[in-house]
Amino acid sequence: MAFLSYKNTSFLFFFLLPSFVFATQQCIHHHFSALLHLKNAFHFSPDSLTTLSSWNSSNTDCCSWDGITCNRVTGHVISLDLSSRLISGRIDSKSLFRLQSLQSLNLAYNMFDPSPIPSGFDKLSSLTHLNLSSLRFYGQIPLEISRLTSLVSLDLSFNDHYIDTKYQFLKLENSSIGALVQNLSSLRELHLDHVTISAQGSEWGRALFMSLPRLRKLSLQYCGLLGPIHSSISQLRFLSELDLSRNNLSTVVPSFTGNLRKLSLHECNLSGPIHSSISQLHFLSELDLSYNNLSSEVPNFIGNLSSLTSLNLEDCGLIGKFPKSIFHLPNLQILDVSHNPLMTGNLPEFPRNNALQQLILSRTGFSGKLPDSVSNLKFLTRLDLRKCNFSGSLPSSLSNLTKLQYLYLSSNRLSGTIPSSYGQEFLKLEEIILSYNLLYGTIPSSLFLLPSLQRLDLSGNQLNGVVDLGLFQGVTNLYALDLSDNNLSIQDGTGNSTLLSFPQFEFLSLRSCNISVFPNFLTNQELLWHLDLSINKISGEIPNWIWELGYGALDFLNLSHNVLQVVKPPSSLLSMSVLDLSSNKLEGPLPIPSLTIFFFSVSNNSLSGEVPRLICNETFLSVLDLSYNRFIGQIPPCLGEISNALSVLNLQGNAFNGTLLQTFKEGCNIQTLDLSGNQLEGRVPRSLANCKMLEVLNLGNNQINDTFPLWVEALPQLRILILKLNKFSGPITLPQTNQSFPMLQIIDLSSNSFMGGLPSNMFQNWKTMMEDDKSEPKLLSRYLNGPGNLVYYQESVALMIKGQERELTKILTIFTAVDLSNNYFQGDIPESIGILKSLRLLNMSHNSFTSQIPTSLENLIVLESLDLSQNDISGEIPWQLTKLIFLSVLNLSQNNLVGRIPQINQFLTFTNESFQGNSELCGAPLSRICIALPSVQPIFEDATSELDWKFIWIGFGVGHGVGMGVLFWTLILWTKGGIEYNKFIDKMLSLILPSTIFALKRRR
Repeated sequence: MAFLSYKNTSFLFFFLLPSFVFATQQCIHHHFSALLHLKNAFHFSPDSLTTLSSWNSSNTDCCSWDGITCNRVTGHVISLDLSSRLISGRIDSKSLFRLQSLQSLNLAYNMFDPSPIPSGFDKLSSLTHLNLSSLRFYGQIPLEISRLTSLVSLDLSFNDHYIDTKYQFLKLENSSIGALVQNLSSLRELHLDHVTISAQGSEWGRALFMSLPRLRKLSLQYCGLLGPIHSSISQLRFLSELDLSRNNLSTVVPSFTGNLRKLSLHECNLSGPIHSSISQLHFLSELDLSYNNLSSEVPNFIGNLSSLTSLNLEDCGLIGKFPKSIFHLPNLQILDVSHNPLMTGNLPEFPRNNALQQLILSRTGFSGKLPDSVSNLKFLTRLDLRKCNFSGSLPSSLSNLTKLQYLYLSSNRLSGTIPSSYGQEFLKLEEIILSYNLLYGTIPSSLFLLPSLQRLDLSGNQLNGVVDLGLFQGVTNLYALDLSDNNLSIQDGTGNSTLLSFPQFEFLSLRSCNISVFPNFLTNQELLWHLDLSINKISGEIPNWIWELGYGALDFLNLSHNVLQVVKPPSSLLSMSVLDLSSNKLEGPLPIPSLTIFFFSVSNNSLSGEVPRLICNETFLSVLDLSYNRFIGQIPPCLGEISNALSVLNLQGNAFNGTLLQTFKEGCNIQTLDLSGNQLEGRVPRSLANCKMLEVLNLGNNQINDTFPLWVEALPQLRILILKLNKFSGPITLPQTNQSFPMLQIIDLSSNSFMGGLPSNMFQNWKTMMEDDKSEPKLLSRYLNGPGNLVYYQESVALMIKGQERELTKILTIFTAVDLSNNYFQGDIPESIGILKSLRLLNMSHNSFTSQIPTSLENLIVLESLDLSQNDISGEIPWQLTKLIFLSVLNLSQNNLVGRIPQINQFLTFTNESFQGNSELCGAPLSRICIALPSVQPIFEDATSELDWKFIWIGFGVGHGVGMGVLFWTLILWTKGGIEYNKFIDKMLSLILPSTIFALKRRR
């Protein structure tokens, strides 16, 4: 290499000198001072990720401080990035706006005091990037930001992370979005998520799309925007990412720009088919149309978007079959079409080297067998096929998916055994959920050797065999295990020497696993918060160490349906929210749970004594079930005082006395109130009207002395009303409102002293009983969101069903019943009862009803049980009742009915007991032979005749040919003649057929 000449060396020296000088330039003094003042307004909690320790007066070069970037030439601060530092306190805007050389300012994701955006940002005229997202700002966005004409990126999104509801979101009032962006023509990115704009598409669309020609990224999630999207969006030819999620766009009208890479219209109230303009987005890689109401098939053109890497069509109301071409898109990595139950079809054959990484089809109508070609999805990390209709066996070829981390196949109809290869090849599998299928056989021991396994759920199958808990010692990452509801027998194969090597569970459910003692390994569980050992055979005393599980952090404990006798919970249960000790053999006083209890049930035990007032200290208590014990004394009045927290209060089947709870506070949240089967007196408290959420009110089998509490008809959610076996009296008066009992499905007023007639319009507003029985049956139960737990509570009620009292532990929303029996009702049964066409059980027995059986009962097309016995009903059994083809129980006994029992349909199945005690009834199944023929409908209408044919032939000879001919024509003439003429015909018939007994009845 040639040596540099002196001249060249001098040139190089002067060339490098500026760089040396610039690199050592420190920040200017007034920026140094401004930043220190800015820091002094900040607060740093112990959880803060930084205390900005480098920002101190001893280090005068602020360019070296954390989050600071300076211009190397001038020493001016040009970038300030304090994002995601968990800084609280306030923003000293005066000091901030002294940094007038700032080009980039990012304060996002901190916890500053709620305040409006400070005015003065136009002083930072050099800003190109401004990020003030998630800072708890509220109020109007200052329009002076529109003067920052150099802005390339603006993010004011998600300023709603504060707790105090008196502050509102950021907003742009009076269509001021146009004023905000009118001068920001250089803007490339705009993020205004959760900023309240509330404007029509013609306002916000035109303002944005016409003013921002260079826009590349636009995000306006949850802004209150109304559709349709303005057509000028097609002019944004550089737009690559668009997110308008959670707005009310209704329809997608415009043609999107062909350069879009990402499009999200999640939860936009879109309806109708997927718009064809999407077919032109050849570069589209991410498409999210989830949570809309498309109610259409997926168009085939989606299968032509070859650049797609992510497609989300979750919960879109999709119907029909899914285009197979979408499963074959070459670059598709994430496919989510879950929660579309009307989408049907089989899984296709998957091509080799498919790019899919996540396949999510849960809660769809996909059916058939899982194809072996699923093994071609070599890159698959998540397979979610929960709650579909798949059948057949588990393909052993699934074990070829060596990258699989999550396998969810629960709630299908899969059968057969679990292939042992699953435990040998799924080396990266973290979660395997096979619950609620038809799997049988033993659990492969190889499953307990998966090195990455964290969650295993095999519950609700038909698996059998013995499972030694010692097998789990090597699965050190396992934190959730559910083997419930199989035919397994769990054995405690652990010893004291092996407990340290056992996995530390957080969630453990061994319900119905034939366990007879508390497993020994539990004593060393330090992280456990959910433990379910219900429906086993554990007896004796609940050990004290149970309450110390998870170092006292145990949150959910279910020991119900065992044979436990003794419980002594300590007073230091500070965190437990769910405790279920129901259906054991516990004796003694009521154990008082922790102060944080949310769900507490000790039903079906032998606990006794009075319920202490301490139970009212449970301020988080939502479900309190003390039913079927031996409690005595008065119900603590303070329970009414905590009715704003309580959702379920069940005290039935005890020996409580005194009056009902009298004080239910305004805002009462109770949904189920069951005080039945006690010795309570007094009147129904009017304060129950405050419980607008009440669905179940059961006061049956007490000593309540009151009139019918008509005001309960106004409770909008009331489904079950039980007042039976009390001392109620008086009439049932007319409804006081047009909205009486709109949700009522079960009413039982039996065995009281109600009297008088039933109002003709009594049933006119019982809409639930009037609806067609086409809805999908659901259990009347409730899921309650407890602290860290979703708690399930199942309603139950005792009803007289088909002549026997039965405890309904699973009440379907389609089950409807009316029981007015054992009272003193009189008069007619209202014809209006026929409007309750979804009624399944009707009992009006043991009253004093008169007149006839209403023919309108023919409209009760799903009626299964009808009891009108022990009344004074007269007339014939209407032939219309033969239309009730679901009627399996009928009791018309002990009335004054006459005529022949219908001999068709369900009436052929009823026994003597259904009709006995009606002296004028005849025909099968009674032994009394009818003299008269049954009533039949005339074949044609005759305006001149109201003749009913009623006859029966006995002992008529076949050989009387002449007599038959005469008889035939005589009968023809008989139907056409007058009264005197027909008397003559009667005499002729008696001469022609002396051995024939007949009766003729005419109605004039």
